Amino acid sequence: MFWKKSQVTFNCKIPEVLANYPIIAAKDYRPNWWRQSAREYKNRVEQIGSHEHVAGTVKCPGVSSIMQRGWILTSWFDLTILTGTESDRFEYAIPPNLQQYLKSQNYDQKLINWFSENEPAIRVPLRPNSLQTLIKINTPWSVCIPKGRALITMPVPYPDSRDFTVQIGQLGPGKFYDISPTIEIHKKPGELFIPAGTPLMQMLIVNDLDYGIKQQQQDKISAELEQKTRFRTTHTFTTRDHNDN
Repeated sequence: MFWKKSQVTFNCKIPEVLANYPIIAAKDYRPNWWRQSAREYKNRVEQIGSHEHVAGTVKCPGVSSIMQRGWILTSWFDLTILTGTESDRFEYAIPPNLQQYLKSQNYDQKLINWFSENEPAIRVPLRPNSLQTLIKINTPWSVCIPKGRALITMPVPYPDSRDFTVQIGQLGPGKFYDISPTIEIHKKPGELFIPAGTPLMQMLIVNDLDYGIKQQQQDKISAELEQKTRFRTTHTFTTRDHNDN
């Protein structure tokens, strides 16, 4: 029965997390900079959009399309990470009564794990100025991925803050995977506060297939398509994306 369902299923072990910090559609999330960019684009169109060309990030298909694809996992508890001058040392703090509450709900999973630079078997290359320890944030979420599909886990594109980055990965078809984002800390030395509800990572569903590619000199058909695209993007004062008529 599992393989007959063509949907991705997210399961949550803690009802309060499902109610308060559900996984959200990426199209419903707009970072602050995006809202500001959209307002500025609208203002510029109103001011000069009838006699000068107006372009804007909100009209770029490469940016807007990826920002609206898939789902976003948010943090489900407050987390503060303190870093100093040491390459791999850090301290962290969580709300003091959270573990006690979770224990009363029979949830005994450790909330934070880490992998330092001294453990080469379980680490990946990190930026030179980042904390040289990856921090794994465990969540009560798991995912079921249908046959023929794969789930890409990746950083939230173009976030408001770049103080941390989630590590990218891919999960193939399967009935049960824990969802536990692993983050690289860029704010060093210093204090990084990740409040509950902070977008941690984006998840995309893709076909679990490897496609071949064809490389060739541009032919007549592709040249005609290019000409139509260039006309569509140059004959108006305002930028049109691929969804505009």
